[in-house]
Amino acid sequence: MYWIREIEVLAGGKKFESTGDRGLDIDLNISFGDKEEPDVSEVAIYNLSDHSINEIKKQGYCIVNAGYKELGNIANVLSGDIEDVNTDWQGLDKVTKIKVSDGGKAWRTAELNATYEKGTKASFIMRDLANVMGYEIVEITPKDDKVYKLGKTIQGPCSNSLKQLVKDTNSKMFINKNRITIRDEKKGYDTGFVLNGETGLIGSPTLNKDDSGDKTEARGKTKDKKKNKKEKKTWKVVCLLNPKIETDSIIKIESRSVNGTFRVISGKHTNDFNTELKVEEV
Repeated sequence: MYWIREIEVLAGGKKFESTGDRGLDIDLNISFGDKEEPDVSEVAIYNLSDHSINEIKKQGYCIVNAGYKELGNIANVLSGDIEDVNTDWQGLDKVTKIKVSDGGKAWRTAELNATYEKGTKASFIMRDLANVMGYEIVEITPKDDKVYKLGKTIQGPCSNSLKQLVKDTNSKMFINKNRITIRDEKKGYDTGFVLNGETGLIGSPTLNKDDSGDKTEARGKTKDKKKNKKEKKTWKVVCLLNPKIETDSIIKIESRSVNGTFRVISGKHTNDFNTELKVEEV
């Protein structure tokens, strides 16, 4: 691809860029999805000074912006806690790999001990927990906003309490770029984005094999077969790296194999400067 690819990494109080007079080689592998546990991504920067590496370790937070200059879509693809910094030599190159999680430290360490009065709604407690964890709230609208008629006591890790509340309300929860979303599993947010050959779609979407039929090896497992039939079909979609497409994005796809409106279940921004998506029709 002849378009100029731009990456900016903000860490250790500095900005490291892939273009310009002082451009560095930067690789990225950034994951996102609608599972509860925070995603962990990796950014690799080549030939940093020892001073820069030490400063990155001290700061503990990393922001990555990326996109195609000609498409004008450079935006944030990752914001989170630095979990690990490891430097090795690959031939003549010194490679520093930075592992970054979506609010992983707060997920593991934040705690809340509180008692809520009779008639408190689950969403109210969820907001308290999210605030204690320091997450920006995108949306907290649980599917069944349970009312705790006898009150509710919260003790210990916030993450455990959140998972239980999400279960109580038949909802989904995910964290992306240090932002938390809790809503009905089937819902997303409409981006108004149309993905086709002119806007970056690469090839045609393909049906994921795991969802295209009976994947039970043993014919005798009738329960598993029934379960498989209920699973909704998902598609693999590849496009030019697009920071604006993320978890729960509702996008329209126009291609030879499929045409319709889809929700993004998960995805990753790859070192090939593509965005690989798993989507389901809505």
